[in-house]
Amino acid sequence: MVITALQSVLMLLTLILAGCFAASRPWFGETGSALFSKFTVQIAIPCYMFYNVWNTCGSREKLLEMFSQLPIPFCIILLGLAMGFLLARVCRIPLAKRGVFINAVAFSNTVIIGFPVVEALFGEAGLPQGMVYYMANTVLFWTVGVFLLHKDHDPAVRLFSLSGLRSILAPPLMGFLLGAATVLADFHLPDFLMSAITMIKQMATPMAMIFIGSMIYKGGLQSFRPCKELLLVIACRFILTPMVVLLICLPMGLSADTLQIFFILATMPAMTQLGIMANEAGSDSGFASVIITVTTVISLAAIPVYVFLLQQLLSASGPV
Repeated sequence: MVITALQSVLMLLTLILAGCFAASRPWFGETGSALFSKFTVQIAIPCYMFYNVWNTCGSREKLLEMFSQLPIPFCIILLGLAMGFLLARVCRIPLAKRGVFINAVAFSNTVIIGFPVVEALFGEAGLPQGMVYYMANTVLFWTVGVFLLHKDHDPAVRLFSLSGLRSILAPPLMGFLLGAATVLADFHLPDFLMSAITMIKQMATPMAMIFIGSMIYKGGLQSFRPCKELLLVIACRFILTPMVVLLICLPMGLSADTLQIFFILATMPAMTQLGIMANEAGSDSGFASVIITVTTVISLAAIPVYVFLLQQLLSASGPV
């Protein structure tokens, strides 16, 4: 599996380099980056989510079993939020960066980077467990996470609002919910429609990686300049978060695949939506872009290491 992880990382890196190259061309520009971002989030990923729920769950029983595991990722992310709050206070993170900092500690890029890695390592059979983590990640980010970003700019902002509800019902989650509805209703779409959805969903990973490559190119080498806040995020994402996941998951008797999938998704880089929402909320979007860029680059090296260490841990502890 370590070889598979290396190959999947190299595949993703190749697509990211293609995005860097495209961003360096004058014909790409801001319009090209916006196009890849919008198409990926609004169309390709919803089709990706719909297809994978419909194709991999198969039955109501399997889907309901998947929902029964939701408390585990909720617990992981809530502990990440608590860790972010504590570190923000103890280390005196500036108020203008505090919301971005806590979000970067707690929430991971489950779809754009996490799902391609999970699919490369475990095949489509691993995606239902991945979607469990995605649901918890999405619901908490678009409520608590976005609230914290707005609080950086406006201390009087409310946690629950109509705009927050609209944010939760983002296109990727709607694709997931529609897929779940078709499984629960035992409804089959016409072949021509499923063929179109299948073709579009195959575009999600390459377009997302090209967008990330363009973002890394625009960030430039100056993004890698270390500061206290950035170093703390790196330590949390790639050292403390893996420890939290193992402390929660190991005693619960999860299957080896489920444990590894939750672990991998929890240790992915910061969400790409963090930069967009930080900008809209009036928080420090520049700091968010630096975090996204740096954690994305580090994760490409960390993924094979995590897979190797997990294999050694599971082998030493016997069958899970």
